[in-house]
Amino acid sequence: MIEPIVLAVFPSAPQALPALERALGGPGGPDGIVSVRRSDDSIVVEWDPSRSAVRLVMAAIDAELRRYNASRRTELLAPLSEERLAEIAAAELEAPQIAPDRILERLLERAGRC
Repeated sequence: MIEPIVLAVFPSAPQALPALERALGGPGGPDGIVSVRRSDDSIVVEWDPSRSAVRLVMAAIDAELRRYNASRRTELLAPLSEERLAEIAAAELEAPQIAPDRILERLLERAGRC
């Protein structure tokens, strides 16, 4: 497995938590899900992005939340390398020119501007 994504999802409607757990961790859930567990008012999802794109996992979450007319807040729990961030951004934005050496925040840090 390549670098996993670990994300906490905080739905605006807590009653959506069991449905999110079933949709992501149960039969028919996105491929590559390593674990789904509840943590107070959130669920923590870990998955292999080489098997399920970020877009797919987020679409599954949002589809469940629509049933509850709910929104979400997400929090990345495990930092991703610059290479992985660039790879995900390039794939999700369909912009193959995105590369680690073109991440603005990193360029600014290296130049001592932030």
